[in-house]
Amino acid sequence: MLNELCTAADSARLGQFSNTWLAETIGVSQSFITQLRRGQRDPGLDTVKALATAFDVHPAHFVGGRRDRTPTSLPRRPFREKLNVLFALVHPAGKGELSHDAVVAKVRKRGEEPGGEGWTISPNTIADLRTGKNLNPRLRHMIMLAEAFGADPAYFFDEELAERMESQLRNLWLMKDLGVESLILRATGQPANIRDEVYLALAKALKPSAEAQQAARQAIDEPGAATDGGGVAEADRQPPG
Repeated sequence: MLNELCTAADSARLGQFSNTWLAETIGVSQSFITQLRRGQRDPGLDTVKALATAFDVHPAHFVGGRRDRTPTSLPRRPFREKLNVLFALVHPAGKGELSHDAVVAKVRKRGEEPGGEGWTISPNTIADLRTGKNLNPRLRHMIMLAEAFGADPAYFFDEELAERMESQLRNLWLMKDLGVESLILRATGQPANIRDEVYLALAKALKPSAEAQQAARQAIDEPGAATDGGGVAEADRQPPG
């Protein structure tokens, strides 16, 4: 993908584009750009953002996401916050969050499949990413962690997608807590205001935990909590647990 962007930029600049120019633009060495273009280096989050700015594309474009750079869609929250959201919301019903070892096992299992060569991550790496000790995760690790939770890797880059996905995950978590996920799924074809009324009515009638009630209100109040058509996030296709 980087080579495609470089080729297009070179054509637009009538041959004035070069690895040297790109290296100077994002503040890295020319050899680093060369290695990136050859697939010999794995960029970190900061490098991906810098490359996206240089080419005027969205950072999510590097993981198959959107290309347009709308202000509200650019990443605002730190990586650790989004990763911790996945840990909090994506786990089997009635059980605590996945352990770091369990996530490592998921990544390694993916590494045993075709095309998964080199897929590995350590519990310590995950811990450093969750606490913010490591603020510049490698792109490969970001993709691995996203897939381990059944998420679109663009989740870590696209704020609008992340908001939609988190709202859907909270709704699914709430329904699992209430034990009525099969019932609520029948209402997904209804208008957003009707679905919201169903959520609140169930939460009130079944008297779930305080955390579940809070999740219900947060899911409804947050932007993108209920969407009508289009923009279906990965959470719709692969529920937590």
